[in-house]
Amino acid sequence: MALQSTVNQKLAFGVVGSFYDDSPRSVAPYTVESGAIGLFYTVDPADPTKVKLGGTGVLAGIAVNSKEYPIYGLDASLNFKAGAVAQIARMGHIIVKSSTAIAVGNAAFYNTTTGEIQAGTPAGSVPGCVEIPNSEFLFVTGAANEVGVLEIKL
Repeated sequence: MALQSTVNQKLAFGVVGSFYDDSPRSVAPYTVESGAIGLFYTVDPADPTKVKLGGTGVLAGIAVNSKEYPIYGLDASLNFKAGAVAQIARMGHIIVKSSTAIAVGNAAFYNTTTGEIQAGTPAGSVPGCVEIPNSEFLFVTGAANEVGVLEIKL
């Protein structure tokens, strides 16, 4: 057995897709065909009761509330099973994972294909991404692929 060679530099912060605090929030149920908690979705133009991962249409929000979904199999996962009803947040302080470094005051951008969230300069541009209007990272800075607190008001 190998000896421990690294030590965590930061404490565990939170679960992706959970609300950070009890600030006002708005959540609505939608049917999903793919994706995971903590990713961004748009409304399916063919059926407004469904959402699509990423996309460029009407903004739906971020999938939240990881503790409200059934687990399939024995592995931990934030992935949805096709046809699941997901809770999609349009407003609130949400813990999200960013694929780029986070600084307080950054805006959020979502990848139109994968729904992954990235931090960037407000009113800037990120290749393959769309800025989430009225979004701002708050309270925490972090490196790429770490979690932070995102405020959204769609």
